[in-house]
Amino acid sequence: MMLDTLPPVEARPYLLINSVQNYAWGTRGNQAFIPNLLGLEPEPGVPYAELWIGAHPKAPSAVVVGETLIPLDQWIHAHPVQLLGSRIAHKFSNQLPFLFKVLSAGESLSIQVHPNKAQANALHLHDPAHYPDANHKPELAIALDSLTALMGIKPFAEIQETLRRYPEVADFIGNSVCASVLSAVPPDSQRQQALVQTLFSTLIRNSMDYQGELVRAIAQLAERLSQFSSLEEVEILFLELRATYTGPDVGLFVLFLLNLVHLKEGQGLFTDAGTPHAYIKGNIVECMANSDNVVRVGLTDKFTDPESLIQIINYDPASPSVLGNHAELEEQIYQTPASEFRVSGLKLGPSTERRETTENGLKLFLVTKGAAVVRWNSDSEDGSMIVKQGQSILVPACLREFRLGTEASVELFKVEVPIFDEGG
Repeated sequence: MMLDTLPPVEARPYLLINSVQNYAWGTRGNQAFIPNLLGLEPEPGVPYAELWIGAHPKAPSAVVVGETLIPLDQWIHAHPVQLLGSRIAHKFSNQLPFLFKVLSAGESLSIQVHPNKAQANALHLHDPAHYPDANHKPELAIALDSLTALMGIKPFAEIQETLRRYPEVADFIGNSVCASVLSAVPPDSQRQQALVQTLFSTLIRNSMDYQGELVRAIAQLAERLSQFSSLEEVEILFLELRATYTGPDVGLFVLFLLNLVHLKEGQGLFTDAGTPHAYIKGNIVECMANSDNVVRVGLTDKFTDPESLIQIINYDPASPSVLGNHAELEEQIYQTPASEFRVSGLKLGPSTERRETTENGLKLFLVTKGAAVVRWNSDSEDGSMIVKQGQSILVPACLREFRLGTEASVELFKVEVPIFDEGG
């Protein structure tokens, strides 16, 4: 489609048609979350992993303009100021800076980290096949029902306890390295990071150099745990994942060094560059910078890049912060340091009307429960549209003001670009 033939942008909301990604770890059958959200009949045996809402060139949303479907990335390229607004177009080089997703994990995702901008640029230049863009990927995950995840390296005292409880892990890493960690009482934060960096990088490099020994150590730990009358949750997870990853997968040992986190509906986690993480099971919405860069190390059959991961990981041992603990609010704003996006969860009661402004910036909405009525007034029309569960809309910057209304209760998410200092 030629850019000069694309229709102009009117001051009104637009319905989006979004792409589903069928990765193997997605949910299947009648329990598949994404088809249920969209009101579709799931295809037998097909995994439904992610719904992409945005303008990433890998799977851009299509905008419904009259009888035509227009790829969102092309429409933004043709009309950046009308769609994005001048401040976003200027700040982010005429591109939508975020990607919004619904993610449904029936099985564990890989243990991974995201690079910062400088690291992403270097990875992209060196290996564009595996790192398709030069952007970083700060990421927010919000539980739609629940989420089990691995997030960040455990506090230092818990790492020490892990080495004592699982000598198979400690022996594989090596006595001298583990002795330095175990004998430290209590080191300052800088010393903790240095010890954790040595511990973690030694584990990863040993897994590359001594794969046979890793398989044997994993088998020894599995055999010992099978003798226990009761197991901790991480031990059950280890045994379940070992049934899938039967080879020398270092992720089976890395998981013992990471925080195991449970989110309830409405709670969120922010993942900054370098934070090791893996989503284990659950249904979430995600928002991230517009990137698909992932550096994997374990619990995967995909490409792994252990050396790059060792260089970019954040070795600060700490418990993660959980966001969104105010479920009683009509609008729950998930504050993060990301300049590319801000996500709000809205819970509107029956017969509610809420005024919204674009503030010279595009907004996206996704309805997750119920149906919302959007009303607007522009030079050309006074309009309204119903947005049902599973549907999403784009509100262009050129529509300055609009209203969200309800008949019955509705739950939806709003994604926007936070207002920033134009000189910053």
